[in-house]
Amino acid sequence: MLLILIFSGCTGTSQNAKSDVDKNAIPKEPELALLYVGVTPNYPPMIFKSGDDLKGVEADLARRLATAMNKKVQFVELDWNRQINALMDGKIDIVMSGMTITDARKVRINFTDPYLKIGLMTLIRAEDTNKFNSLKRIREGINTVGVVQGTTSEVFVRNTFPKTGTILSLKDGADGAYYLSNRRIDLFIHDAPSVAWLASENEGVLRVFWEPLNEEHLAWAVRKDDQQFLVQVNKTLEGWKKDGTLKEVISRWLPYWKNFD
Repeated sequence: MLLILIFSGCTGTSQNAKSDVDKNAIPKEPELALLYVGVTPNYPPMIFKSGDDLKGVEADLARRLATAMNKKVQFVELDWNRQINALMDGKIDIVMSGMTITDARKVRINFTDPYLKIGLMTLIRAEDTNKFNSLKRIREGINTVGVVQGTTSEVFVRNTFPKTGTILSLKDGADGAYYLSNRRIDLFIHDAPSVAWLASENEGVLRVFWEPLNEEHLAWAVRKDDQQFLVQVNKTLEGWKKDGTLKEVISRWLPYWKNFD
């Protein structure tokens, strides 16, 4: 009987202790849903990698967007020509990678409201500033022009440069700067933020011709069947435009830029 009482007492104490622990336990925070953001991180200062970290305008805005939606950002790195297909297949929720609004892209996807007005600009060698001192000389000369494959710069040059001798389709802006510095091309045409960044990285060797060749608007891409998500993103973006958040983020990476949508 004594042994039974002892074991019964131990059992009762253990159960009571467990009950007390359960009552005082701190409940776990529910895990946040993920916002899958497609990026091609070869476009500084819009989106690029520094070590293992993603940085730039798009990276900062993607993190803020996820927070605003009570989600956790999950970046998905993709080749540029795979972005839209990945979006349509549901592998990502949104493309935030410096994408220009075009009618051709609108056939397959929806764009959010634009967040930045830019244009294509020209990167030249510093020694060629007198040679390329007007848009006429840039557009009508018989030159070898570098562009980034699959971008609006490639379409624009092929359609509007009447006398260009050769058009080289390159992988990214870094290739453009390399080819230009090594005299394999005469001009490099790309989005203004990228051209300015490349000139800054190659100061003394490369220069920007600051007059834009056209006007373009950057926005984010979402699926056509995700109308509710589109409305939510646009509402968040509208708030950022009003409270200065958008200007703050863009000014951090493009301190010279004034054209905010």
